[in-house]
Amino acid sequence: MKSSDTLKQMMINHGIVKIKNPGEEPFILKSRKTSRLFFDVKEASLNPVILEEIMRNIDLEFVSKFEKIASVAVGGIPLATALSLKTGIPQIIIRSEKHDRGMKSKIIGDCKNMECLLIEDVATSGGSLVNAVKDIRKAGGNCDNSIVIVDRQEGSHHLCPDNGIFLKPVLYKEDFGITNE
Repeated sequence: MKSSDTLKQMMINHGIVKIKNPGEEPFILKSRKTSRLFFDVKEASLNPVILEEIMRNIDLEFVSKFEKIASVAVGGIPLATALSLKTGIPQIIIRSEKHDRGMKSKIIGDCKNMECLLIEDVATSGGSLVNAVKDIRKAGGNCDNSIVIVDRQEGSHHLCPDNGIFLKPVLYKEDFGITNE
């Protein structure tokens, strides 16, 4: 069994993949799309056994060329922290909005003139990924690469490359036997 098959099975067994029946009220995704399918990777990242399996499925050789691991609050933070602990690469966090106190910054940590890798839980349209990368670039960081745990294959594979972002998914929606809803 491939490691990604183990991760996929763990996600199914622990209820990380949630499917609503036709007629039930659908989930509302961050992209504002509705879906009968929900990947609760935030819940998966709270389980140390599943989080470790996620880390086993990330190409650490690919990750090693970066100087910072970036994540968006909230979903990416446990993933970035685990990856940072595994690789020794420091992280930065992108807030959803700039604070009017403290450093008054949207980015926590320094990324100026550094190669950054963005890690996210789920990609749908790719809008959140693109916005996070733009925030990193605006702060002076270089970010052209992102790892997502699950790519829902609903636009991110077009939007990310259109914005100069290489998207490296660990799993795809179709890996769960779901091609359309």
